[in-house]
Amino acid sequence: MNNRIASKTLDFVGISSAFAKKALDEISELRGDAKKAAELSSDTLNLMVETNTVGEHQKEAAAEMLQSHAQTLELLQNAVRKIAALEETTKSASDLGHAVDPASAGISHGSSYDSLADPFVGRYTSQKKASDDAILAVLDR
Repeated sequence: MNNRIASKTLDFVGISSAFAKKALDEISELRGDAKKAAELSSDTLNLMVETNTVGEHQKEAAAEMLQSHAQTLELLQNAVRKIAALEETTKSASDLGHAVDPASAGISHGSSYDSLADPFVGRYTSQKKASDDAILAVLDR
Protein backbone atom coordinates (compact mmCIF):
# COMPACT_ATOMS: atom_id res chain seq x y z
CA MET A 1 0.00 0.00 0.00
CA ASN A 2 2.90 2.37 0.71
CA ASN A 3 4.15 1.94 -2.86
CA ARG A 4 0.78 2.91 -4.23
CA ILE A 5 0.62 6.10 -2.11
CA ALA A 6 4.20 6.97 -3.03
CA SER A 7 3.43 6.44 -6.72
CA LYS A 8 0.30 8.62 -6.54
CA THR A 9 2.23 11.29 -4.63
CA LEU A 10 4.95 11.34 -7.29
CA ASP A 11 2.32 11.57 -10.04
CA PHE A 12 0.65 14.47 -8.17
CA VAL A 13 3.96 16.30 -7.75
CA GLY A 14 4.80 15.77 -11.44
CA ILE A 15 1.42 17.04 -12.63
CA SER A 16 1.51 19.98 -10.17
CA SER A 17 4.99 20.90 -11.36
CA ALA A 18 3.89 20.84 -15.00
CA PHE A 19 0.91 23.11 -14.28
CA ALA A 20 3.03 25.40 -12.11
CA LYS A 21 5.63 25.70 -14.88
CA LYS A 22 2.91 26.47 -17.43
CA ALA A 23 1.40 29.12 -15.14
CA LEU A 24 4.80 30.70 -14.47
CA ASP A 25 5.57 30.77 -18.22
CA GLU A 26 2.26 32.54 -18.90
CA ILE A 27 2.91 35.03 -16.09
CA SER A 28 6.39 35.67 -17.46
CA GLU A 29 4.98 36.25 -20.96
CA LEU A 30 2.29 38.60 -19.64
CA ARG A 31 4.87 40.57 -17.66
CA GLY A 32 7.07 40.84 -20.75
CA ASP A 33 4.15 42.14 -22.80
CA ALA A 34 3.26 44.61 -20.02
CA LYS A 35 6.87 45.84 -19.95
CA LYS A 36 6.87 46.39 -23.75
CA ALA A 37 3.55 48.22 -23.49
CA ALA A 38 4.87 50.43 -20.68
CA GLU A 39 7.93 51.32 -22.78
CA LEU A 40 5.72 52.26 -25.75
CA SER A 41 3.12 54.19 -23.75
CA SER A 42 5.31 57.26 -23.15
CA ASP A 43 6.22 57.49 -26.84
CA THR A 44 2.57 57.01 -27.79
CA LEU A 45 1.49 59.70 -25.34
CA ASN A 46 4.08 62.15 -26.72
CA LEU A 47 2.92 61.39 -30.27
CA MET A 48 -0.70 61.98 -29.29
CA VAL A 49 0.19 65.37 -27.79
CA GLU A 50 2.39 66.37 -30.76
CA THR A 51 -0.34 65.56 -33.29
CA ASN A 52 -3.01 67.32 -31.20
CA THR A 53 -4.95 64.09 -30.86
CA VAL A 54 -4.84 64.71 -27.12
CA GLY A 55 -4.70 68.21 -25.68
CA GLU A 56 -2.02 69.18 -23.18
CA HIS A 57 -4.71 69.38 -20.48
CA GLN A 58 -5.75 65.77 -21.27
CA LYS A 59 -2.24 64.34 -21.11
CA GLU A 60 -2.57 62.90 -17.61
CA ALA A 61 -5.92 61.24 -18.37
CA ALA A 62 -4.53 59.78 -21.60
CA ALA A 63 -1.52 58.40 -19.72
CA GLU A 64 -3.87 56.63 -17.31
CA MET A 65 -5.91 55.27 -20.24
CA LEU A 66 -2.75 53.88 -21.84
CA GLN A 67 -2.03 51.90 -18.66
CA SER A 68 -5.29 49.96 -19.07
CA HIS A 69 -5.57 47.47 -21.93
CA ALA A 70 -9.32 48.02 -22.35
CA GLN A 71 -9.00 51.82 -22.40
CA THR A 72 -6.09 51.60 -24.82
CA LEU A 73 -8.36 49.66 -27.15
CA GLU A 74 -10.99 52.41 -26.75
CA LEU A 75 -8.38 54.96 -27.85
CA LEU A 76 -7.55 52.74 -30.82
CA GLN A 77 -11.23 52.47 -31.77
CA ASN A 78 -11.59 56.26 -31.65
CA ALA A 79 -8.51 56.65 -33.85
CA VAL A 80 -9.86 54.14 -36.38
CA ARG A 81 -13.20 55.98 -36.49
CA LYS A 82 -11.43 59.29 -37.12
CA ILE A 83 -9.29 57.78 -39.87
CA ALA A 84 -12.39 56.28 -41.52
CA ALA A 85 -14.17 59.63 -41.37
CA LEU A 86 -11.17 61.37 -42.93
CA GLU A 87 -10.99 58.77 -45.70
CA GLU A 88 -14.68 59.31 -46.49
CA THR A 89 -14.05 63.05 -46.70
CA THR A 90 -11.01 62.51 -48.92
CA LYS A 91 -12.88 60.14 -51.21
CA SER A 92 -15.77 62.54 -51.67
CA ALA A 93 -13.37 65.38 -52.42
CA SER A 94 -11.48 63.38 -55.03
CA ASP A 95 -14.50 61.88 -56.79
CA LEU A 96 -15.22 63.20 -60.25
CA GLY A 97 -17.87 65.86 -60.32
CA HIS A 98 -21.05 65.76 -62.31
CA ALA A 99 -22.73 68.36 -64.45
CA VAL A 100 -25.20 70.72 -62.89
CA ASP A 101 -27.41 73.26 -64.51
CA PRO A 102 -26.10 76.84 -64.33
CA ALA A 103 -29.01 78.03 -62.20
CA SER A 104 -28.22 75.58 -59.37
CA ALA A 105 -24.52 76.48 -59.66
CA GLY A 106 -25.40 80.12 -59.07
CA ILE A 107 -24.50 81.31 -62.56
CA SER A 108 -26.87 83.85 -64.05
CA HIS A 109 -27.55 83.71 -67.78
CA GLY A 110 -28.64 87.25 -68.16
CA SER A 111 -25.81 89.70 -68.54
CA SER A 112 -26.22 93.29 -67.51
CA TYR A 113 -23.30 94.25 -69.75
CA ASP A 114 -24.20 95.80 -73.11
CA SER A 115 -21.23 96.75 -75.30
CA LEU A 116 -23.38 99.10 -77.39
CA ALA A 117 -24.46 101.13 -74.37
CA ASP A 118 -21.13 101.01 -72.53
CA PRO A 119 -19.54 104.47 -72.28
CA PHE A 120 -16.01 103.07 -72.52
CA VAL A 121 -14.67 102.19 -75.96
CA GLY A 122 -12.43 99.13 -76.31
CA ARG A 123 -13.05 97.77 -72.80
CA TYR A 124 -11.68 94.26 -72.30
CA THR A 125 -14.33 91.95 -70.95
CA SER A 126 -15.26 88.31 -70.92
CA GLN A 127 -18.85 89.25 -71.75
CA LYS A 128 -20.18 88.87 -75.28
CA LYS A 129 -19.94 92.10 -77.31
CA ALA A 130 -21.97 93.26 -80.29
CA SER A 131 -18.88 92.81 -82.50
CA ASP A 132 -18.70 89.19 -81.33
CA ASP A 133 -22.19 88.60 -82.71
CA ALA A 134 -21.05 89.74 -86.17
CA ILE A 135 -17.98 87.50 -86.10
CA LEU A 136 -19.94 84.49 -84.82
CA ALA A 137 -22.55 85.00 -87.53
CA VAL A 138 -19.85 84.72 -90.21
CA LEU A 139 -18.32 81.64 -88.58
CA ASP A 140 -21.66 79.85 -88.24
CA ARG A 141 -22.31 79.82 -91.99
